[in-house]
Amino acid sequence: MALEKIHRWCKKVAFLGLLSCLLAACSSSPVNQPAELDIDFKDQINFKRIWKKSVGEGDQELKLQLSPILRDDKIYSVDTEGLLSAIDRLSGKTLWSHELDETISSGLAVDRDSLYVVTFSGYLVSLQLENGQENWRSPLSSEATAPPAVNGELVIVQTIDGKVAAFGAQDGKQRWRHDSVVPILSLRGTAKPLVSRKYTVTSFANGELLTLRNDIGLPLWKATLALPKGRTELERLVDSDGQPLLDGDTLYAAAYQGKIFALSALDGQEIWSKEISSFNKLALGFGKLFVTTDKGEIIALDKQSGKELWRNEEFLYRRLGSPVVFDQFVMAADFEGYIHVLSVLDGKVLARKYPDSDGVMGEMIVKGDRLYVYARSGDIVSYQLNPKVKDLRPLGSRFRNRRLFEESSNEYRD
Repeated sequence: MALEKIHRWCKKVAFLGLLSCLLAACSSSPVNQPAELDIDFKDQINFKRIWKKSVGEGDQELKLQLSPILRDDKIYSVDTEGLLSAIDRLSGKTLWSHELDETISSGLAVDRDSLYVVTFSGYLVSLQLENGQENWRSPLSSEATAPPAVNGELVIVQTIDGKVAAFGAQDGKQRWRHDSVVPILSLRGTAKPLVSRKYTVTSFANGELLTLRNDIGLPLWKATLALPKGRTELERLVDSDGQPLLDGDTLYAAAYQGKIFALSALDGQEIWSKEISSFNKLALGFGKLFVTTDKGEIIALDKQSGKELWRNEEFLYRRLGSPVVFDQFVMAADFEGYIHVLSVLDGKVLARKYPDSDGVMGEMIVKGDRLYVYARSGDIVSYQLNPKVKDLRPLGSRFRNRRLFEESSNEYRD
């Protein structure tokens, strides 16, 4: 069964690749070439590699986003072949590993007691936090490429067929399911839901953002991030694969061929919007909202008004991943595996790191003065910022924003 799922997945990818090639061949416009990097560039700040650890076979073919997860001082990771590992984040020492003997389609989620993962055969699996042994498994309507989301009581999974389902964290029983309308074409992947005690917020391939009640699964409010435009299905393609971002009572979300939105988390009313197309998750820090666009730009917006503060266009068409704020820097990885480090102040490029020639898988993790990168070769690489680096931020922002870069979306918090 798992093998059939993988074959079906590969056929989808092959079809979309062929479609892209045909469209490019028929188009009168030249194919956009990735910007070339400056071979004479020299780092202006010092990031030191602390350790590098192999945690499996990685993912060279399916191009999944198997983001690792952080809990206390342990990093948990899983590869596509089902090798589950727990690593001490400071030393890089392997604490334990466990073979699941299944092909995995999503990254991990973690709460106080358990890890959660989705298999290619369409099961949500709960695993013991201390050794990776199975607690329970529940069938899903389809595969999931985004990690589950947890709040200590529920496990929320969004599958590639447009469904969102909630399961009890203790027993794995399905509590509710919400179905959305799936367009003919969509980007490969789904958004990871954002879950609180009472509500689940997630976005869909039809360009909608929805807040659901956790007790019964019914919608509280809905917002439209993008509207289909054009004659062909490709022109009408809209999607939102990035996890929504919550800051106080404000939700930030982005959509491909849509806008960046700041919305009231209470009722979904628009605070501001900006015509920017992105399929990545956003990042916050120092009063700024950071965006990586579908063209490869890195943009800083004022989080209160949406006003553009700076824009870096040095990495056009290098297929940048989601931005991450680390100390006084914002960084993003490109398709070749380079990590570009920019100043949050003005977008100037200050450093470039190359942890792995196979590229970066999933989101980078920030914890204190450490950065953790999961490479597609199957290695996790730990970097530390030189403590002597000069503080480039305005004085007033150095303490006001500290909590933003000490925490990470890939770290479980009660």
